[in-house]
Amino acid sequence: MKKNVFFLLMCSFATIGMAQAQNRGDIQLNATELNNVMIPQDQLPSVGSWFSYVGDYSSPSILGIGMPFNWGYMLPASLMNEYKGCSITQFAFLDAGEEQFATTYTVNIYLDGDAAPGSLVSTQQFEITGTVGDVVTFELNTPVLIDGSQNIWLTFYNDGSIQYPAPAVADVGNPNSRWIGIDGYGWMDMASVSSEAYSWLAWVYIDGYDWISENNESISVYPNPTTGNVNIVAPGMSHITVMNALGQMVYDANAAGNMTSLDMSQYQTGIYMVRVTTESGESMKRISIVK
Repeated sequence: MKKNVFFLLMCSFATIGMAQAQNRGDIQLNATELNNVMIPQDQLPSVGSWFSYVGDYSSPSILGIGMPFNWGYMLPASLMNEYKGCSITQFAFLDAGEEQFATTYTVNIYLDGDAAPGSLVSTQQFEITGTVGDVVTFELNTPVLIDGSQNIWLTFYNDGSIQYPAPAVADVGNPNSRWIGIDGYGWMDMASVSSEAYSWLAWVYIDGYDWISENNESISVYPNPTTGNVNIVAPGMSHITVMNALGQMVYDANAAGNMTSLDMSQYQTGIYMVRVTTESGESMKRISIVK
């Protein structure tokens, strides 16, 4: 299944020198910024059961290092435990290829591993057309069951046939959003070797997540995305918990009445889960914080 979302962009070029890391030599990271991007939020895979570390897609870039490399997310078990029993069945990718130039990528999903991917459990190739700015979604040939006890790695690879293969945005501050793997160098946090880090732009679809009623229409969380205050409206609220993308609790308090307001400006840019307990049970809502 593919979903195409078109938006207008213009390109400017920048080169970022990566500092020398012990036993890693010199790596040159090249970035092309995509400016004047018009992205309709409601058409991107950012609602329902889609997950991404990135909450603001307004200034994407495409990156390369002049050689084949791997890049991607690590989804820690502490975060994935929230989705225990569900499966990753799709992924979404920003077409970052050179204009009018089709190329092939490989998506690999691994289980376990803290500083590098563990066991490979799903792999397949997919092709983008070179329509830079398309957001395309793909079904996984091998869905990945989430057992909540293992880290999950979503990684991408290109053979170097295009100069800038990897879509990204400015660093959102989460180290698990910026892993990079290079033959002969191993896996590393991009921020450990670069004075200017980025977070990768990709999404995974978690099937079966609706069982915790994320889309409960009786509960509203707005504005979403937010830059500051967020309002939570639900009948008979008794408790609210907020977790970040690392699965860490950042807010936990009793609530009373049908509406409350939280100040989210103190938290970093990214995706957060809001668990609302009411007299009828628990529901989850996802919210994006943008700066």
